[in-house]
Amino acid sequence: MNVSNTTASLYGTINVPKDPITDAILIYLSLVFRSILCPILAVIGVFTNVINMAVFHKMGLSDGVTQNFFILSVSDFFMALVTMINGLIYILMTHFYNGEGGSSEKNTQILNWATILAVCFPQNVSLITTVVIAVVRCCCVAMPLRVKFLVTASRQLAVILFFSFSATVFLLYAFAPIQVIFVDNPLTNSSLAVFVNLEWLTYTLLTNICFYSGFFIVIVCVIILAISLYRSSHFRQKSASGGSSSDDSQIKERRRETRVVITVVFVSVVSIVCYLPTLVFAVLGEVVKEYSAFGIYRNSNSFTLIIMAVALLINLNVNIFIYYFFNTRYRNVFMALFGSKSKSYWE
Repeated sequence: MNVSNTTASLYGTINVPKDPITDAILIYLSLVFRSILCPILAVIGVFTNVINMAVFHKMGLSDGVTQNFFILSVSDFFMALVTMINGLIYILMTHFYNGEGGSSEKNTQILNWATILAVCFPQNVSLITTVVIAVVRCCCVAMPLRVKFLVTASRQLAVILFFSFSATVFLLYAFAPIQVIFVDNPLTNSSLAVFVNLEWLTYTLLTNICFYSGFFIVIVCVIILAISLYRSSHFRQKSASGGSSSDDSQIKERRRETRVVITVVFVSVVSIVCYLPTLVFAVLGEVVKEYSAFGIYRNSNSFTLIIMAVALLINLNVNIFIYYFFNTRYRNVFMALFGSKSKSYWE
């Protein structure tokens, strides 16, 4: 007797949920995103952030704005570099190794996992730096005179270093007990490297605190800065219609401050948008029971992780355009280093 037919006749048809992304589709998507798109974005990210570092260093790191954007470029550079290495390893694993489990293949699998974990370090620094940039600019808008003397560049650097060092210590504590085991698959005659003994509680606690607190702080700062920009624009329109006169130095200072605020807003907004897949991933993991690495929706889970990586790579590639179009000093130094000198049309 067919057990499945008997069960269906006794209890009716049981609708088992299916993942909309099949194994075949996931393989194809992984090929397109992980073998082609991610490595390309990572290589571009390495070069764009090298350019950013060169320009900001040439501008001078004496003021907090330039200093913090330089730190953000450094952390984004390492994110792109580690992701590029991981992409090359993935191509090597999927296109050149056949799963026989030789020593070089096993070492490559270990290096693949190591790069996946290593990207957490610069990612935390980037998020922390973005939060500091947004918070400092909000404070400058709310208390311009007081912040100028209290929140100096050295103190901003100290805050970034303190929280980055603390996050690094927590990550090292979480990763220290990790051991590598190789699981053999007799059906495919292959072996797969698996990391075990990760301190998941510490890792989850750290990532949740950094992500959620940073994400929502940046959102609040963007709202405050957007309101400030609107009021500033409204005030300038009234001043122009009223024929009020201002000193040239004051006008230039206001324009500079406005451009800085616009730059910070755009950098923050891009960061928020590019972290949305991470937020969706976390919410689905809590709401949908089978949305996990081993659940029914494991393929959707894996694809969301791929989208998260793509979004983060887009984030660290877009900043160079924001700096160029909304930061006059950056654009002038950029043109002096890499192009012909020209008068900026933003002046």
